[in-house]
Amino acid sequence: MRTPRRRATYSPELQQAYRQTVAATAKAIQMPIKYAGPGHWSVFDAPVRYDQLPPTVLPLPGTQPQDTCVVVPASLWEAFHRLSLYVEALCLHEWCLFTEGVTQENDRQATRGEVYTLLTARPDNRRPLSWERNQVDILLHENIHFICPWTQKRLTQPQHYDLDHLLPLAVYPVNELWNLLPVDREFNQHKKRDKVPDAKRLAAAEPLLAAAYNTYHQSPALQKAMREDAALRFSGLGSDHTFATILASRAVRFIDDVAAARYVQRF
Repeated sequence: MRTPRRRATYSPELQQAYRQTVAATAKAIQMPIKYAGPGHWSVFDAPVRYDQLPPTVLPLPGTQPQDTCVVVPASLWEAFHRLSLYVEALCLHEWCLFTEGVTQENDRQATRGEVYTLLTARPDNRRPLSWERNQVDILLHENIHFICPWTQKRLTQPQHYDLDHLLPLAVYPVNELWNLLPVDREFNQHKKRDKVPDAKRLAAAEPLLAAAYNTYHQSPALQKAMREDAALRFSGLGSDHTFATILASRAVRFIDDVAAARYVQRF
């Protein structure tokens, strides 16, 4: 829903329901922030717009000036970073226990196992990418090729490549175009799969990511989609001349940070 070209394909009714859901969720998630610790706002300050925060505050990638932000002290952020998996597991456990004690519609009780299954369900990792593949195929048919960032193989035919998620869907469940690159099909299916490159391999691949992003810019449709998708995740990507290079650098750093924080298997 955050991606403009995908959101436009949904019905007005669904989009209205989505906006209502986001508003209700935003109100609900302020409660544990407000009541953390003794009293109100004793651990965290009340959320404010990003453009009203001092310049010393570091935003998450993709933060927009009008976004409402919760500022986390540096020491607490470091603790969250180190303990993220334990915090997540504890939240899941406590929420399952809580929901099990709540009476649902028709006086039905949901078991903690049912709740856990819903909370940990992952999106289908075969979500159609037909539009993206069609655009890449058009470039290949125009004799514009890609280089696999992991094997350095030249990809010139549709049967040579998979459109791979740099960060696997199990870790980062979105199809933003900066995270989708043509890669060697055999290597992707038998070696990479749901793994993430280690830091050394990522650093070596950074120029090839930049080259692929530049190749995307040879298609007006992909160029527009790339800039929209990249803006959702990263800010300050520069002009046309530097866009691909800066995006590749930011993407590599983001992928490495997420993989380290989530203890993703590397190759």
